[in-house]
Amino acid sequence: MKGTLDIILPRGYWLDGECYKDAGVRPINGSDEEFLLNIRDSLLPVQQTTALLARCLTKLGPFGRATPEMVRALSIGDRDALMLHLRRITLGERLECILTCPEKGCQEKMDLSLNVGDLISPPYSQLQFWHESSVVWESRSYIVRFRLPNGGDQEVAAQQVTRSPSPDTAIDLLLDRCISSVRSDEGVILNRIPSALYQQLSEIMAKLDPQAEIILNMMCPSCNRGFSAVFDPSEYLIHELTLNPVDHLYREAHLLAYYHKWSEAEILRMTPRKRRHYIELLGETLEARR
Repeated sequence: MKGTLDIILPRGYWLDGECYKDAGVRPINGSDEEFLLNIRDSLLPVQQTTALLARCLTKLGPFGRATPEMVRALSIGDRDALMLHLRRITLGERLECILTCPEKGCQEKMDLSLNVGDLISPPYSQLQFWHESSVVWESRSYIVRFRLPNGGDQEVAAQQVTRSPSPDTAIDLLLDRCISSVRSDEGVILNRIPSALYQQLSEIMAKLDPQAEIILNMMCPSCNRGFSAVFDPSEYLIHELTLNPVDHLYREAHLLAYYHKWSEAEILRMTPRKRRHYIELLGETLEARR
């Protein structure tokens, strides 16, 4: 398909024991922006990510298009990688951010430029759906069999937070969904992992899916304090696309339709960058006529 970007996922889509790493995305267009603006008050951010990826994934493994269920089955790292690629093909490589120093009494604002390519992890070497790892609690070892968290787990955890605003509860729920079994050295099967082991398991999962957490290590130029910040590709891109109200999109479409006689469908098929380029050219033309 013209204008699409073929990519290799860090982990890959698993189906019936087979792993498919190849995927493709098309640029976001005006219709996608309109869709996001219309659902932003009814869907949680992670659900918006699922909906957007389902619209823009042109292929996933051998499948011509991805369903929302397939997108939910992708690991968090794969979803973040797809959002970065989607941002790259739609709005470009450069990401402009503003960070605030967390030091009390400082709160210095810092401009930061990032490149998409620097944030994308290479394909993982471990090709397996289920993992087993040893964790230690109270001088006893446990073997935990688990899979990596995916978009569906994120959605369930996010919905839990809306009902009971406790991040710890949501994280526990997410991890519980990923665990297949827990057994002690003596072979005793446990119904669930002891809560004291959640942190260990979370760290193990993070190492297996490094794309799922992008950490920016920063130094404040004002107070010389070092700090870390998490960069969320989905949050960043959706904020960019929904920063302006839906009326702003319609005003741009109205201007282009009025002066260029293009149909609404033609305008909404444009990417945001292309549409705004025409708006800028139109502004320059109207200014020159004054």
